[in-house]
Amino acid sequence: MPGTYAKPKAYNRIWWIDISATGTASWAKIAAGITSRGNSINEQSQDYYDMEGRGVAESEVTSVAVTRTFTGWRAIGDAAQDAVMDRLYDLDDRVVDFIECYDNMASGASNGRKGKAVLSITDDGSGDANNRENISFALKILGTPEKGTVTVSAGVPTFTAASGG
Repeated sequence: MPGTYAKPKAYNRIWWIDISATGTASWAKIAAGITSRGNSINEQSQDYYDMEGRGVAESEVTSVAVTRTFTGWRAIGDAAQDAVMDRLYDLDDRVVDFIECYDNMASGASNGRKGKAVLSITDDGSGDANNRENISFALKILGTPEKGTVTVSAGVPTFTAASGG
């Protein structure tokens, strides 16, 4: 198929979380110390059998749960990491706004999403004595994130929702 394709590497997909406590967004980039990002996508489906299908199932996806994981080493002083780790014992302050985007798409292209997620901290610092401290946390996506265009100026993301959808 002819065309020009974006071929992103893992570092081309950028994530920010809103770390503000005041209601005015303060976006912190999830990148410092992060060496790997993973995904857990859990879909549920339902099979339907009817006489017209003569015993062959018609299958329909009925739900999906998406979790994004981040692992790496602890960078104390990084705004995003500090905001995540500060919530370890505060179960009432785990919902965050997030923005994600690809930074290698054509200008003006719909390149990202904005939504809400629940923080899940799975490792707040571990490892061997001679190595950097390991960390791991996840964003469990709530609902369906809104699709749109993300522009970044002076390190700050701005999200514009896609028209019509």
